[in-house]
Amino acid sequence: MSMQNIKANDLVRDEYGNYYEVVGVHMDGETLKALEVSNLYFETSFRTAADSGSLGEEYKDKPIGVYLQEQMNAYISEVQANERPIYGIRDLMVNRIKVYAVDITQPHPKRNQTV
Repeated sequence: MSMQNIKANDLVRDEYGNYYEVVGVHMDGETLKALEVSNLYFETSFRTAADSGSLGEEYKDKPIGVYLQEQMNAYISEVQANERPIYGIRDLMVNRIKVYAVDITQPHPKRNQTV
């Protein structure tokens, strides 16, 4: 699998089983040099209800994390169904692609977005 075909919204998985969504791709000409990734759980929490459906009655008495986890797992399944690879973070580093993580303590770009 070519590391040079990575695009925004692709997934990266680390050795601990955490998933990250590619939110930025940094190229030097035609060569991929670095990726900016954000924890998939964090990114899922900023999707709008229009993107993922409403909570509905089934989640009324459950923690919001249950809903978010199910949405995250559905996204992973969708990526796999679309036959997009899920890249290993170590494989990226071995191929000299730098990986930068989004600081989740800073405001998310979609924070003030209205539907």
